[in-house]
Amino acid sequence: MTDPKDLDPKALRQAFGAFATGVTVVTTRQPDGTPRGFTANSFTSVSLDPPLLLVCLAKTAHSADTFAAAPHFAVNILSEDQKAVSGLFASRAPDKFAQCAWTPGPADMPLIDGALATFTCANHQLVDAGDHLILIGRIHDFATAEGQPLGYFRGNYFSVGIEKDLAEAAAATKGSRLGAVLACNGGVLLKDDGKLCLPLAPQPTLDSLTASLTAQGLMPEIDFVYAAFDDRSTGGHAVYYHGTVHGTLPNGYRILPLADLASAALANPAEAQMLCRYAEDFRNGSFSIYHGTETTGQTRQLGA
Repeated sequence: MTDPKDLDPKALRQAFGAFATGVTVVTTRQPDGTPRGFTANSFTSVSLDPPLLLVCLAKTAHSADTFAAAPHFAVNILSEDQKAVSGLFASRAPDKFAQCAWTPGPADMPLIDGALATFTCANHQLVDAGDHLILIGRIHDFATAEGQPLGYFRGNYFSVGIEKDLAEAAAATKGSRLGAVLACNGGVLLKDDGKLCLPLAPQPTLDSLTASLTAQGLMPEIDFVYAAFDDRSTGGHAVYYHGTVHGTLPNGYRILPLADLASAALANPAEAQMLCRYAEDFRNGSFSIYHGTETTGQTRQLGA
C-alpha cells in the first residue's frame, strides 16, 4: 500500500473529480454585516434528525476565518443556468454580491436568487480536517424551487437532464468510447461482425451514436446513462446509454434474447458484465446506473 505522504496531489485531485457533484454557494455575514460567500461542491446532507448538513472550506480561503466564527451560514444549491454565479463566487472579486441577485433570508443570511434550494443553518460544529475545515450546520430553515441542477465533473460543468454533457465530457478523452444498451423486440441490439458487441458511436458523442443508427434505418430512443466508467485497458472512459430501438434490422446486427444475456459471449468483458446487470435489472423491474472501472464499481438504483 502506498504511503499517504507519497500520493501525488494533482493525481489525487483528478481522482476526486471523478465523482460528479452539484454546485453550491455558501454564504454568511461578517460581524459588521458585510456578506461573504464562496463556491463549493463539497456539500453533503448529514442527518434528518437532527437536520444537519456539511460543507468543506479550504483553510487558505480568504473567508475561512469569517465562516469559522460566524453563528449562521446558508447553502445555496445552484441551478443549471447559474454557471456565472458559480464562477463569480469561485473568484477573488471583491464585490461578488454587487454582481448577482440575492435576498436577505432567515437570520439575515444572503440567499442567491434562482437557486434550486437554500438552507439556512446555525453553526453546529467545526471540524479541523487536514487542509480544510468541515462546517456542520443545523438546518433552521430551507426552501426549494423547480428546475435542473448545475453539475460538476472532472473540472467541467454539466447539466443533468439526459446527462448528455456529463457523458460526452467523460468520453472526450483519448481512448474513450460511447455506446448503448438498446432494448428491441424482447432482447438487446448487438453488432455482429464476427464478434459480438454493443452498438458504439463513430465519435464519442450521443449525436454521433444516434446518427449512425438512424443512417442504418433504425430509430433509437435514448433514456439515460446506464454505465460510466474508467477503462484502464484503453486509458479512457466508457459511457453507455440505456434506451430502445425500432426499425428493420440492418446487416451486421442481431437481437440477443433477454434469456441469453447472462451467458452472451461478447468480445468486451465489460459489456458482458453490463448485459448480465441489464438482465437482472429487467427481471427486477428497476434499472440502475453503474460507475467505477471496467471491472469493479457501484450501482445506483433509478426506480421502475
